[in-house]
Amino acid sequence: MVDVYESRTLLNSSKDVRSPEYKFDKREIFLRETTQFSCLRRIPELNKLTETVVASWYLEPTAISSRKWHRIPCERPIGLTLIDLKSKQLGPQLQIVQGRNFSVEGISFSHQKQIYSREVAVTFDLEKPVMEFLVVRLAWSRFSEDRLFQSGGKFLFQLEATAADFINCESE
Repeated sequence: MVDVYESRTLLNSSKDVRSPEYKFDKREIFLRETTQFSCLRRIPELNKLTETVVASWYLEPTAISSRKWHRIPCERPIGLTLIDLKSKQLGPQLQIVQGRNFSVEGISFSHQKQIYSREVAVTFDLEKPVMEFLVVRLAWSRFSEDRLFQSGGKFLFQLEATAADFINCESE
């Protein structure tokens, strides 16, 4: 009735949901999926995934898409800095970019200047003395009709840094 694939629960058919022995606890799944990125648990938009019914329609065929989680709009400023993956050292400059959408697995954002690195770190903690960063491996980037770059990728790991360590750049 329920298959397990890569530690994820998949339903065989819609009648599985109606079966009395089937228990679907979205909160438990959310907590399990955010174990590696615990700072995501504080984001109200993502927590709505556990409280509401969500549906997604995409133009690309399912065989092409690798997305497993619904994307949530994230139209707010986020901090971005470069990172050296070998040393896990964050860059000294914190740019403010505009979030577009995100999920438990990744994020997309808009920015004015091209990014010349595949790895960046983003934070939602712009007003806190200690910032939690999510390191992202960028999978795509494009130049939009609005004359902005749009980039997105998957979360790799989480780390902390003190806000005083950064030189704030102007908002984009």
